[in-house]
Amino acid sequence: MASASRFWPTAFFVAVVLGSAFPARTEPPDYAAERGAMVERLRALGITNRRVLDAMQKVPRHLLVPQKQRIRAYEDIEVSAGSGRRLSRPYVAARTIQALNVRPGSKVLQIGAGCGYRTALFSELGGRVYVAEFRQEIVRATRDRLRELGYTKVTWKTGKACEGWAEHAPYDAILVTCAAQNVPGKLLEQLREGGRMIVPIGIGPAQTLNCLRKNPGVEEGSQGGTRGTLRSGPLRIKLRVDPMACCSAPME
Repeated sequence: MASASRFWPTAFFVAVVLGSAFPARTEPPDYAAERGAMVERLRALGITNRRVLDAMQKVPRHLLVPQKQRIRAYEDIEVSAGSGRRLSRPYVAARTIQALNVRPGSKVLQIGAGCGYRTALFSELGGRVYVAEFRQEIVRATRDRLRELGYTKVTWKTGKACEGWAEHAPYDAILVTCAAQNVPGKLLEQLREGGRMIVPIGIGPAQTLNCLRKNPGVEEGSQGGTRGTLRSGPLRIKLRVDPMACCSAPME
């Protein structure tokens, strides 16, 4: 017993030295406080839909951008997500998602994959999401990242995104992330009566984000040149959108 006790202090000293040489691994920040502050800021700016705010509280926005950009992911700014993709401003994302009124079971068509933030929000809201994107590398990168985060119930398509995805129509909501000169007719055909579409209109340095609703029981063209099936209300958000972002040519 005396012999064993003589070696115990030495063993303890070695353990302490080794422990200091190999410090405990620290967990990466989860940005929970920043995410909460973002949600409170959105509430103050007029985002009133509790389900939308809850979804934005859950989605780890910082994990959709490169490491060096994560510290700014919850500021109300647009953040580069790499490969030409951009993480939209939280306020713009919240306004568009709120305006589309997505409910559990809603069929949502998203034109342009982006970095997957709004796709994740649609999923949190219970939507059945279909994403059409022109560039295969964008689909692969965004799809794989979302799957890593647990968003697996999303259907993806590579091809002429501006033509929509008629196979799964009609949709309750359509979100267009690339600019159009006018309301895209092929997408309008795929929107159910009473459904809503958000599309940036205008080719140039800036576009206006428009929310359109397809009115039931109205003949197309019966209200002049404004596509009689539509009721349009601008979200009054000016933004810059690349017309080539998700299609092989500017949408018309």
